[in-house]
Amino acid sequence: MAELWQLPASKIAQKIEAGETTCEAVTAACLDRIDERESQVDAWIYLNREQALADARAIDRGPSGGLIRGVPLGVKDIIDTKDMPTGHGSPIHTENRPDYDAPCVAMCRAAGGLILGKTVTSEFAHLYPGKTKNPHNPAHSPAGSSSGSGAAVADCMVPVAFGTQTGGSIVRPAAFNGCIGYKPSYGDYNPLGVHDNTRSVDTLGMLSRTMEDQALLRAVVMGIPYKPIETPAISDLKIGLCRTPHWKEADETTQEHIEGAAQRLSEAGADVSDFDLPDGFDALEHAFDVVSAFEFARALAYEWHNFRDQLSERVVESRLNLGWRVTYAEYRAGIAALQDYRNRFFASFEGYDLLVTPSANGEAPADLTTIGQAHFNRVWTALYAPGISLPLFTGKRELPIGLQVIGQLGDDERFLDAADSVYRTLG
Repeated sequence: MAELWQLPASKIAQKIEAGETTCEAVTAACLDRIDERESQVDAWIYLNREQALADARAIDRGPSGGLIRGVPLGVKDIIDTKDMPTGHGSPIHTENRPDYDAPCVAMCRAAGGLILGKTVTSEFAHLYPGKTKNPHNPAHSPAGSSSGSGAAVADCMVPVAFGTQTGGSIVRPAAFNGCIGYKPSYGDYNPLGVHDNTRSVDTLGMLSRTMEDQALLRAVVMGIPYKPIETPAISDLKIGLCRTPHWKEADETTQEHIEGAAQRLSEAGADVSDFDLPDGFDALEHAFDVVSAFEFARALAYEWHNFRDQLSERVVESRLNLGWRVTYAEYRAGIAALQDYRNRFFASFEGYDLLVTPSANGEAPADLTTIGQAHFNRVWTALYAPGISLPLFTGKRELPIGLQVIGQLGDDERFLDAADSVYRTLG
């Protein structure tokens, strides 16, 4: 029988509602797991055991019926929480205590969820990594920027945790750490109270260990009726294998896994064919870089003008200096180029249910100074499409390798159903 700390959110909520356990018991089990593993993983930037247990007892005394009543959640430390600091991965904001919860946090509390603590983020959700290590091997990267959330969920410290994605900051941590990372269609999850990186593409999402938890938390965060996963037959799906122009940058093992997955899906009855992205991919990536640099620099205007010496050299050199040099005309041209490519992509994607593609170049690198490359992620973030990383494979170093699945914009409930069919077929 699974320990309480191993249970997914959906099972926790069911057991609490049935009177088979309590929020306090589940919270204590998660905290004990954290005590056992945190010195090796370093997934948390803020955790208060007494506060968490007091909050759990209050939930146990409260009314029943919330969709996630008693479920502990981790919150990435760029998301505002009224009773915990929000530091944005920067010494500038160590003492920052917001007056209000971000809407996503407020919705979880209203549904009975317990905010266990704040998970480590890269500095301002960008390139400079936090202290987190990969739970499978602490010498390896947990990716970023949602490093703490990915590691905490994969290591069973918490069943679900919030992440955000500008390039690949949900999908890649899910892939490196070995959990499920879901980036919804752009705009589905309210980003208010989440520190901007690149506002025109930033997407709030969730990391979990089960597909059902993604459907459950989607209902909670969006305030819509809960629709459990309804898995279609794999033979009902038309799937494209999209290698992308970065295919040669994926290692041999990853290429074999992705192509093997497409073959297995075809053998199981899916209609599988190669899918090529529209012409102009290099221009798309250039436009993304221009837009992201312009917006990121202005999102950090306060820090740039008042605390420049406390910003990492990596963030200053790789993005801020460039961002302040981008002209408004270049920025508007970049916005137009991104929209043009979106239009052409979704025209070519019409008729497909899903695409399958790598989640990352390969296994997590043995380098804690990097969060990995977003080559296989940022195109989908830029195109606003929903994406999910499924923990299906293992590499030569016995570290996880994910399969990334892409869906149709604005059709996320059906996308999660179809992605579950892929997961079950390959799993």
